[in-house]
Amino acid sequence: MIGDYLRVVYTIARKDLLVESRSKQTTNAAFVFALLIIVVFSFVFGEEVGSRDVLARGALWLAVVFGGAVGMSHAVALEGKNEAIAGLLLAPVDRSAIYLGKVASSTVFITGIGLLSLGFVVVFLDYAFDMATLTTVLLVVPLAALGFSAVGVLLSILMLHSQLQESLLPVLLVPLVIPTILSGTALTAPGLSEGMTSAWFRILVTYDLLVLLAGWMTFEYVVEE
Repeated sequence: MIGDYLRVVYTIARKDLLVESRSKQTTNAAFVFALLIIVVFSFVFGEEVGSRDVLARGALWLAVVFGGAVGMSHAVALEGKNEAIAGLLLAPVDRSAIYLGKVASSTVFITGIGLLSLGFVVVFLDYAFDMATLTTVLLVVPLAALGFSAVGVLLSILMLHSQLQESLLPVLLVPLVIPTILSGTALTAPGLSEGMTSAWFRILVTYDLLVLLAGWMTFEYVVEE
């Protein structure tokens, strides 16, 4: 039973990633948006902000959040074409597995945006992360992407047929992922004490589990609306 459930989750995630790997529409939009944010930071704040650490962290997480929001709105808009999502929901599988599959594919996608944005920060802001901070970033980005995706998939489905979906999604999404943004910016700060690192990690993991559980429990009711 559990094996069948996980197989559905894997199939949904694999389908989303295959579709995106062939079209690359969502990937291109999100990556270009993330790049523009970091380039603007470089030109506008490069010489004005005294702390390069603050500048790099701010640019990185803004690129992840808004690049992810743009990418997610494009991805769900594709599901709305020709009622593809309706056909998917007619499949004789547990709808919560569809939710987890979409969260998994979105997590992979947003993690990719985060890692690419990390490279953009190094190149355009001329900022080098020390090895300890870089290791933490590589761990934090997937965790932050998971919480972001758990909320984003649910909101995207809710606004699937809204004419203001692409403009409204970031407005609704950003306030709901504030714990992710705060945890991410804090954990990527250099020289963070061991106690504070542990505390912020607990906040991030707890938030991820709570929003993932809430989405898993409510997805079936959301898609019926």
